[in-house]
Amino acid sequence: MKNNLRLSRGRVSIILISMFAVFCVVPAWAGGVTVSRDIDPPSVPAGGEVLVTLSIDGMDAGGIVETIPEGFSFVETSFPADSYRISGQKLIFAVIGEGEITYRVRAETADSRVFTGTWNDAVNKEEGTIPPTGINGGSGAAPAGTDPGPTSAGSSSWAWVALTLAAAAIVVAGKKR
Repeated sequence: MKNNLRLSRGRVSIILISMFAVFCVVPAWAGGVTVSRDIDPPSVPAGGEVLVTLSIDGMDAGGIVETIPEGFSFVETSFPADSYRISGQKLIFAVIGEGEITYRVRAETADSRVFTGTWNDAVNKEEGTIPPTGINGGSGAAPAGTDPGPTSAGSSSWAWVALTLAAAAIVVAGKKR
């Protein structure tokens, strides 16, 4: 009887450790949400305005928080007034089935700056960052270290299959003892 109890505790420990690993690792693999940012024009003098476009793919409902860099001020958005809020340099958008959000900002200074942001998919319980996008405060190249490409939490269904098979193997190995 003691042996069965010890085996049961060992099996429970392995299952709990496996579940903990799954909850830590899977959010990085699961997904399918992609959010990218485009700034037009990529260079603006002091007093000039730029149009920022957020392209959203795979999010049914959630939110986006855009951080407008210091030296820029919010002008307007095409988004409905009851679906966004402004808090300092942050724009908070409530996303329900949108594929695109546009907003306009004004450069108050001629400095180069970087736009950043995060997204949260409420339906699939995923979150991620929007890659930083640089804008030059005059002519020339955007600030170093910026990448305008999309971000994604991934879309690998194989991860679920691999984790399910690993959990099944642990249970089978425990039963063979």
